[in-house]
Amino acid sequence: MKTKSIFLCLLVSLFLFSCNNEEEINLGNNFYYIPFQEIVFDVTTFSGNGIYRLENNEKIPVVLSDIDNYEYNSDFIVVKQNFDIEQTSRLIENMMFLPKTYFTYDKKYLDLNENYLAKLDESENNSIYSKKFTSELIENTSSIQKMKANKENYYIIEKKEFKINGPLSKSEFKEMKKNLDINLKV
Repeated sequence: MKTKSIFLCLLVSLFLFSCNNEEEINLGNNFYYIPFQEIVFDVTTFSGNGIYRLENNEKIPVVLSDIDNYEYNSDFIVVKQNFDIEQTSRLIENMMFLPKTYFTYDKKYLDLNENYLAKLDESENNSIYSKKFTSELIENTSSIQKMKANKENYYIIEKKEFKINGPLSKSEFKEMKKNLDINLKV
């Protein structure tokens, strides 16, 4: 009996310590880095990390999963992303079919194909339609296709102007950093 109790305590402790309880990191000017969180996965099935902007109590993704590294100062956030198509699909599906559950879509920050989005049939609210629509939306969105092709993408967020530059190739990123006189490294 005592052995079972010890084993059960060890098992519960292992489970509790294995859950990632990292806090969201405020990057300034209402931009936040969100690490992997169990609660996000439970609510949305999205389990990646990313950078979002908080506006009117809504979390708006601006850089999708998987963030490999980022640096920031009072003017800029620079990001290196190893694109994750699975998590991106889950996140976009969540934004389109469960709006405002956890994340909100805003075309100012995430460049999806607006012409294809106009075809969204909101009366078709089932998982088969939502997966098919999301997959077709991704295939018809040039910025996501660029992320997919590059695999390793870079972003420069101009915090004061709320401007997202990216996805960028490594050479585009270096050139833009030079032009904007940014001394941050990723």
